[in-house]
Amino acid sequence: MKLPKWIHVALALWMSVYLVAPRVIAADGATAAGAIDTGQHAPAPSVQIKRTIGDVVLHDGQLRGALVDDAGRGVEDAPVVIGQDGKPLKELRTDKQGRFRYTVPKPGLYQVVSHSTAAGYRLWTAETAPEGAKQGIVHQVDPQVARGAHPGGLWAWLTNPVFLALLIAAAIAIPLALDDDDDPAS
Repeated sequence: MKLPKWIHVALALWMSVYLVAPRVIAADGATAAGAIDTGQHAPAPSVQIKRTIGDVVLHDGQLRGALVDDAGRGVEDAPVVIGQDGKPLKELRTDKQGRFRYTVPKPGLYQVVSHSTAAGYRLWTAETAPEGAKQGIVHQVDPQVARGAHPGGLWAWLTNPVFLALLIAAAIAIPLALDDDDDPAS
């Protein structure tokens, strides 16, 4: 069975573009305007940036917080970055219950960034804290993203550059091997 040459060219071009820009073609599961969400995996999460500054009480000079999933369970071994004036001071990992602690050099304005939220907090000692100040920080996160995982399945294979290179090689080699025009017996 001989395929038309334009099919070979179209397949090679399509696979080349797919190899160069797999995230553009697959859209990483996120829906763009007019695109159809197949529901095979969740859309890429975004970081929520809180524009207000929350008041938080320090406990024995420590900022206490937690990262939880949508069911309220702690997310283990997730990164949290504490910063001040836009400069990172410390990167922490949550414990088994999803909690973290950071000893603050002095009360003031700090930023806390996790995979789901970037927020500013004014940290106070217990004696100077305003009424209504929170006792700690809680960020709700997607645990797969917090642990650095990504959705698997068919899209993971189709966007893998090694798999795509093998697929392109097969798309070129198989038709050449089946081509009957170079048969010396004819």
